[in-house]
Amino acid sequence: MILLPGLGQAASVPPGLSAGIAGPVLTYVHLFGLLGLGLWLDMQGRGTPGAGAGLALAAGIIVGLLTRAGLHLPFAGLALEASLIVLGGLLAATFTLPAVVGLVMAAAVGALHGISLSQWGGPVTGNVLFWPGMLMGCVLVLSSGVGLSATLYQIGGGKASRVAGGGIALLGLLMLLNVL
Repeated sequence: MILLPGLGQAASVPPGLSAGIAGPVLTYVHLFGLLGLGLWLDMQGRGTPGAGAGLALAAGIIVGLLTRAGLHLPFAGLALEASLIVLGGLLAATFTLPAVVGLVMAAAVGALHGISLSQWGGPVTGNVLFWPGMLMGCVLVLSSGVGLSATLYQIGGGKASRVAGGGIALLGLLMLLNVL
């Protein structure tokens, strides 16, 4: 609830917007996947992850809307879980890719998140405010990954990012094995 100054009333965030924000923030596959993508994009771009992040967000929204319109990609859920292993492995190995390949990978990961987030059930995802909320939630988590990269570098150099990458890869593996 948000208190509006001078009005003495409380206003809440509309349900479609709040559901969109909550999706990437409260669902651990999206939380750790987008955090990992932000970490990796910062490492990949050496402090300039903007193009990859923008491409990932645009691909997520476009493919998410196409999924809502009827596009069906088989095994997208498994690919999303596998992307955690790939991103975590790239982080753990501190491996960078050529710029074009990195951009394509960022777009693919963003598209997988968009597919998964758009498949939530219920009327709230049909609300037009769900999509701006989802974009805001994804920006929040993705930019947190970029910021986390800078913080980890300050406290432990590349070792801290490698440990975070190993944890993300382990999470993806446990999800693929249906342990989580």
